[in-house]
Amino acid sequence: MIFYSLIIYAFMFHKQVVGVYSESGKLELVLVHRPGRELERLTAENKDALLFDELPNIEETRKSHDIFVNTLRKEGVTVLYVLDVLRETLQQSSAARKMLIEGIVHHRQLTEEASSALTQFLFSFTATQLTHAVIEGIACNKEELGESESASILLQTCSSTEEFLVPPLPNLLFTRDSFSIMEKSIFIWRMAKPARSNEPLIMRVIFTYHTHHSQLSMIGIHIIDWETHADSTATVEGGDVAYLGRGKLLIGNGERTNRAGIEAIERTGLFRQVIAIELPKTRDYMHLDIVLSSTGHHSFALHQYLADRLPVYTVQTPRQSKNSAKTEWLCHGHDIQMALRHLLCDPDLHFYDAADEKTSIAEISECRENMLCISDQNVITYAGDDPIKGVVSQMLHNRQHPCHVETFPQKGLIEGHGGAHCMTNAVSRLLN
Repeated sequence: MIFYSLIIYAFMFHKQVVGVYSESGKLELVLVHRPGRELERLTAENKDALLFDELPNIEETRKSHDIFVNTLRKEGVTVLYVLDVLRETLQQSSAARKMLIEGIVHHRQLTEEASSALTQFLFSFTATQLTHAVIEGIACNKEELGESESASILLQTCSSTEEFLVPPLPNLLFTRDSFSIMEKSIFIWRMAKPARSNEPLIMRVIFTYHTHHSQLSMIGIHIIDWETHADSTATVEGGDVAYLGRGKLLIGNGERTNRAGIEAIERTGLFRQVIAIELPKTRDYMHLDIVLSSTGHHSFALHQYLADRLPVYTVQTPRQSKNSAKTEWLCHGHDIQMALRHLLCDPDLHFYDAADEKTSIAEISECRENMLCISDQNVITYAGDDPIKGVVSQMLHNRQHPCHVETFPQKGLIEGHGGAHCMTNAVSRLLN
């Protein structure tokens, strides 16, 4: 079993397996999702509801994703797949199966009779079948539901306009968003869009019941579950979250992560500094990592068109009355570069972008500045930028701050409006 073997290996060599201590320290272990049949569920009619801009070619998607993963492995990063880890979890624990099924049924919001039928139907699945069902979805038709008594009830429950009894999760490709690990805390988020509600559920099951968890609890790993920790209005998505290390959190406040979510994070008391950047509340800039992503200990890729247009805040609640006091948002102006150099006490902080505004706007639409930092000044992002004016070229040929950049194809991946940072979730990353 992949996770368990890694734990034994880590203990033998005194390595910390789960723990993310920065955005730019050496990346050791990531969780990704290799795209599968759930992408085949996308149609011209449902793609908007399922949060895709265009219909991807599934063969191109898999090919591009495999190249991406192989590049990470060549850089020494251990890569685990969500599907494999979830299946292992369900095979190991009946409680995990129960949690997953109850969560699926709860999110579906059916009548009591239909909920009972769906529960019974899902409990008839093997661990492998259940893993595929929650990711790939179950269509409202006899071919997929079969002829059991439970299936008959469920077929009657599905209205003529309903396509899926269990919705597919094409956005699981963007593994970053459903959880974040910051130091020894695993945050399972509540996401903004109903189409993604089963993604945090999958991570909740994995991190609660996989065999490795009982071992890791001895060294202080703990789960902060937004379903119980924060009120129902508080949404956070991992693409907005950048833990910079040593208690410093940078977070985007936009379409997916709201002020209530950020204030709930601040009130955990786990961070000594919370810096929020207010993003335009549009899909084009849905997450912070589309506009700004870490490229090294003292550098970021930053979309310059917005660099002096977005308010930057520090967020804090008076500690003496943290449970009742109003959280304060202190504005530090709209110049992101100046504000971050000041707030991070780093006058040498460097920012990369394309050579001109026109090129920068073209490249952000292709999520090229959505970069994954593998180690200091060593990143990976989409190929295909302008060979002279593009951000990759500017990084490679910067005399004062050269940055190594690996690239991979965007075909089949960009249709979901996400990049390298979105498609990975760090499980182990060292401090800068």
